[in-house]
Amino acid sequence: MNLEDLQKSIVLITSSESNNSRFGTGFVIRRVSGTAYVLTCAHVVRDVGGKEKVKADSRSATVIASGEDDGLDLAVLRVDGLGGKPEINLHVSGQRESPFITAGFQLYDKAHLIRSLQGTLGEPVGLQSIRIGERIQAWDLRIDGDYSLQPGYSGSPVVDEANGCVLGIVSHRQGEGRRGLAISIEALRKIWKFVDREQLYRSLLKLGYSRQVRLFRQLVREHSIAALLIHGSPDYGQRWLLNLLLVKHLPYITTSRVVKVGLTRRVRQFDATALWREFCSHIQLPKNSSLAEIAQGVYKCCQTQNMILIFHNVEWMPRESLQELIQDFWLLLATEVQNSQLTSNKSKLLMFLVDYEGSVESLEDLFTGGKDANKSSYTPVKTPKINEFSQDDLLNWIENENDELPVELANEVDSTVQEILDNSGGGIPELTLEEICTLCGCNWYEESEKWLRY
Repeated sequence: MNLEDLQKSIVLITSSESNNSRFGTGFVIRRVSGTAYVLTCAHVVRDVGGKEKVKADSRSATVIASGEDDGLDLAVLRVDGLGGKPEINLHVSGQRESPFITAGFQLYDKAHLIRSLQGTLGEPVGLQSIRIGERIQAWDLRIDGDYSLQPGYSGSPVVDEANGCVLGIVSHRQGEGRRGLAISIEALRKIWKFVDREQLYRSLLKLGYSRQVRLFRQLVREHSIAALLIHGSPDYGQRWLLNLLLVKHLPYITTSRVVKVGLTRRVRQFDATALWREFCSHIQLPKNSSLAEIAQGVYKCCQTQNMILIFHNVEWMPRESLQELIQDFWLLLATEVQNSQLTSNKSKLLMFLVDYEGSVESLEDLFTGGKDANKSSYTPVKTPKINEFSQDDLLNWIENENDELPVELANEVDSTVQEILDNSGGGIPELTLEEICTLCGCNWYEESEKWLRY
């Protein structure tokens, strides 16, 4: 990282009070869409007037983590509208005499001047916190060249020239600024945790949907052929639930062939021909194949592999089209596969019908209830309608996933749960997932594009 690139990530920390001219420096450590997460010193936040008064590049900032109460001079700010600044990677590194670069703000006439500095690491030292009884690693800093650390450099990143990553944060200047002290970036984990996106995904897969999961596990344990209806109101996470069931509770998903079809938008008149034409393209059948021929084509695929069939947006299908799908395609196919299993074939066959508006559930005669899931009929099973996540769902989830979540979520469980419920319409699943991602420094809409594979 060169000096020019470093300065692009630097943020000026000031006060919202016109009579407070104190200031400091911060830098972007994570960026999520239009939101930036900025690391600075806890004493900088205090100097500018405290949590309610802090601004970053003239924008209001929210202090989401601070070590001040524990004697740790670090704070993390969330700043909306600052997403254009690049983030700097963090890495615990450095050794005595290692060269570093830093950049921070100083007062210049009536403005704030940003200047980059170069230096070398001195002796590793320790800061003993009386309150938490731990020793925090820190570094003596030696500044080279014509310029020195000035008031306002507190919160500046110390970047290892060898790898371009932040190894520490300037906490104090000493004397005339030719020397200073930097807290090791390792200490950040004591107040705020970077949440790995894949780990967050694995944690979210454990949240809620317990009734649907129990029913699904029973079905796949007792039957090699089954069909399910996943249903609920808009934004209740039907597709998330589908992926949860397949990824977390279907051991053979990685060896299965998945065929998924569905309407991508509402149409004035449903076209069953277009739906089946798309289905045929996935299994290399002529596009004008009849339902019986399509069922036979899927049956042939089942001779050599497990098959997962997914029909999205079944709420847009007229009753007669949905009935045709179930009776003239699915039941015929299921019977054919079952007959072959009586001889040698042991392949699995599952079908999912996904209703994103909660309207298909009223067609009682097309489905069987969950209590009848152990019967041998191949009639699609209507899973329990998706409800809101409850307070207990969230409390239990946070407590169980404590080690994988940001420190501020895990330490303030009750207030965190209430905040999530308040911002998600009382626990509407998809809005809840979005809110949790936001609290963890991720963007639900960006991540879900990668997470929702089916």
